[in-house]
Amino acid sequence: MFRYLVIAYLVALSNVSCGNPITNEVIEEHELVFAMVLNRHGERSPDADELSLSDQQELILNLTYLEGPEGLTNVGKRRAYQIGKFYRQRYGSQGHKLISNLYLRDEILIRSTDKERTKMTIQVAMAAVYPPEPEQQWDEGLGKVWQPVPYTAVPMSEDYLRYYSNCKYFKTLMAEAKQASLSEEFAPYMDLIPLIQNKTGVDFSTDPLLFETLYDLFRSSVALGLDLPDWAKPILSRLGEAGRLAYRLYFRTDEMKKIGGGVLLSQFIQAGNDFVAGKPVSQPLRSISAHDFNIGALMDVAYVQNDSTIPEYGAVFALELYKSRSTGTYSVLPVYLPKAGESSAQLLRIKGCETSSHCDFGKFKEMTKNFLLPEQDFYQLCSIKTEL
Repeated sequence: MFRYLVIAYLVALSNVSCGNPITNEVIEEHELVFAMVLNRHGERSPDADELSLSDQQELILNLTYLEGPEGLTNVGKRRAYQIGKFYRQRYGSQGHKLISNLYLRDEILIRSTDKERTKMTIQVAMAAVYPPEPEQQWDEGLGKVWQPVPYTAVPMSEDYLRYYSNCKYFKTLMAEAKQASLSEEFAPYMDLIPLIQNKTGVDFSTDPLLFETLYDLFRSSVALGLDLPDWAKPILSRLGEAGRLAYRLYFRTDEMKKIGGGVLLSQFIQAGNDFVAGKPVSQPLRSISAHDFNIGALMDVAYVQNDSTIPEYGAVFALELYKSRSTGTYSVLPVYLPKAGESSAQLLRIKGCETSSHCDFGKFKEMTKNFLLPEQDFYQLCSIKTEL
């Protein structure tokens, strides 16, 4: 019984929203011309760091022997399919018509981090986006319901989407943020540390990021159908709060936000500049299968108002660029789907543009200019050698 209460609590904690519910509105005044869309992967099994905190390691390993640590589960695959259905509904022929029912390489760029769970997520999602039309059916059996759709993944050591693991400068900033936060954000939670250390054997007093690791362990364990340990049940809400604070450490300073989201923001702004200048823009839908840290970073550098919760498995965030049919001007609209298949998409607001969901593109550029980080500048700042 308690497991179901935990599920309800975790869902409520993750799906708190500050946006307006939408379904698939097509605003007559505005034409969608470009969208950068990030999704978090579907449900996964616990990773090695999380397993080290669990007293059910053998049971979890037995339950996930097919997927392995941090592998996409069957629940996660179904979640990924719902992500794809959202893409097709919103951006396909029944929505904003940014992509066709046919897979056409000039319409969409598909990108993933080089992790099994994100690559599998985007493969399943694209199966929902592009069930083969007759002219793309390649076989009388499988070929009538599925077709291969290509995507790109960059080695993790060179990928700006993996900034938190490959950027030396970011790691220095994170070390400073962790040290400062112990006496500030995490001061109200220091009383939890003796209990947690006693039960897990791990000292949280010098690394507050472990609060999120523990929270992720509980979330992935519940998704596997497991109950929480008895000691954690009375303090679950406080652990959730501490976990959210740990997640926010990745965006604690403007410089950390810039490293995490500046490259994506620069790509979005460049596309907008090209539209304004009347230049052709190929692949107007940019689909990126990534992680919660990527969604949070892009939200922050885009000044999107959000409630700072950790994006759920299957969360989708989009920055959409629109052209006014009457004036020809361009505007930016942030859209958020808290959990594909279990929630409705929401129109969010950009700070400084609170009177409308649409924010003038010129104003958006001016507000966010200090967060721009061209890709080559990222490599230089982070001391990454790359052939890209």
